[in-house]
Parts: sequence; structure tokens; C-alpha cells
Amino acid sequence: MSTVQWLSLGIILLTYAGIGLGRVPKLRMNRTTVTLVGAGALLAIQAINEQQAFAAIDLGTIVLLFSMMVINVHLRLAGFFNLVGSRVLLLAHSPRLLLALIVGSAGVLSALFLNDPVCLLFTPLVVDLTQRAKRDPIPYLIGLATAANVGSTATITGNPQNLIIGQAGRANGITYFNFLTALTPVALIGLLICWLVIVVLFPDEFRGQIEEVDLPEPQIYPPLLWRCVVVVVGLLVAFLSGTPIASAVRNRIVLM
Repeated sequence: MSTVQWLSLGIILLTYAGIGLGRVPKLRMNRTTVTLVGAGALLAIQAINEQQAFAAIDLGTIVLLFSMMVINVHLRLAGFFNLVGSRVLLLAHSPRLLLALIVGSAGVLSALFLNDPVCLLFTPLVVDLTQRAKRDPIPYLIGLATAANVGSTATITGNPQNLIIGQAGRANGITYFNFLTALTPVALIGLLICWLVIVVLFPDEFRGQIEEVDLPEPQIYPPLLWRCVVVVVGLLVAFLSGTPIASAVRNRIVLM
């Protein structure tokens, strides 16, 4: 291997280590900063040139990721996630059922709207729900985090990695429907395993019943909520009909 190749390998390993840790000790660098510094270092040692760097950027994936974030923000402002969270606790009469509802709702919503926003938006809701129900929040937060990641595997829009696969796989005939039918059984089995493992690891938490909890009525904004519902339904129809995903999302975002 040449000197440049050895340096490239070292930079790539250090970059992945920084991404894995989430930060660089004693430096104010998060994952995004680490990634940009790693890419800049590869350019600096001429492991890749500017044309190769620009060619490696998938604009379709970036547009799709940005668009899904916009949809998530509008759903939050409309009160959708608060509404789901309050209904979950109203339906749960036992801790096992509460965990199942959290795992199921996090898995489904992650498949539709990306896993990271679901974790961020549902965490305070789960903490509030479990405190009101006088339960330990830890196993339910573990269920939320694991279910969001497992559930996101079911669709191309579930997580950024799947977005890249979906964009790159269009030329090979990978459609939203093909991806959905192939990965949904895997995601469902994974969600069941998440629930079972948590119940086994926290046996004391999942005994007895949940006392009736007086919940405040969630604040929602119906005009925006219905607009979001129309956009999401339109997206699903476009995805399943074979419309290019990035184009479908971009066109529906205009409606918001």
C-alpha cells in the first residue's frame, strides 16, 4: 500500500471511531463535524479529488431526508405525537400492554417518519406517561429506542441508511413496495423480540396493573393535522404506486 492509502485508512478509521463515540474527547466536535473533518482530510491528502467528492453526494437522499424532517416538524406542531402518546396510556391497563403499545407505535411511526425524530419526540411523552402511571421509565425508554430502530428497517423512509439504499437501488428495481414486503416481516419479528427481552430483563416492573391516570387533553391544531394526514396518505400512495421517492416527497412538501 502507498503512503496515501495508509493515511486514508487511518483517517477513515479515526472518522468512524469519532462517529461511533459521538464526539472527540477534549474537542467540541459532534458526529457531523467529525464527518466533515474526515472528508476534508481525505481531500487534503488527495486521496480523492473535488469531482469525486461531489459525485459521492447523493442529493436525492439529502432532499428526501430534509423533506421527512419537515413533515415531522409539522406533525409535532399539529399535536400528532402528543395525541398518540395520550391515547397509548388510555388504552394500556397493564405494564406489559403499555410496553407493547409503546413498542408498536414507535415501530410503525419510525417506519413512516424516520426513527430519530420519533425517539426525540416520544421520549418526553414516555417519561411523562410512566411517571403519571407510577412506573419505572427505564424499560419503556429502552423499548422506545429499540423499537424505533427495529421498526425503521421496514421501509425505505425509515432511516437514513435505508434512504441511501432506496436511492441507489432504483436502477436495480428496488421499489418502496418491494422493500416493504421483504422487510416488514423482519421488523415485526424484531419488535416482538424487543418486547420479550425487555419483559424478561425487568420482571418486577411488569407485574400488576396500571392505576387509572387522569391525563390532560392533548392540544392539537386540527387544520394543520388534517393537512399533514392528507400529505402522508398522498406520500404512501405515491410510494406504493412506484413514483420516485425523492420526487414524491418534494412535490407533497409544497402542499404543506
